[in-house]
Amino acid sequence: MRLFARGKTTEEDVYRRLSFDPDHNTILDEIAQAKRNIENAYTKFQNACDPDLIDAYIYEGNAAWKKYQFLLRQAETNSGTGHYSP
Repeated sequence: MRLFARGKTTEEDVYRRLSFDPDHNTILDEIAQAKRNIENAYTKFQNACDPDLIDAYIYEGNAAWKKYQFLLRQAETNSGTGHYSP
């Protein structure tokens, strides 16, 4: 007995767990938000003085970058639809 249903790939599973509402969000909106998150993390990094904050903003920027790359791959896979289709 499986406790959790799994998709074909890990990326599908991760993306399904995100709070994605295809009626209100398109993948292009999410890509734009991920890009803003990268820019925000970079700005915070540039203004940080404390070593712990610098580390945190590096981590935040890397996480935003990974999400951005993932969303770009999803958009490429579903090119033309604008919506993620599980």
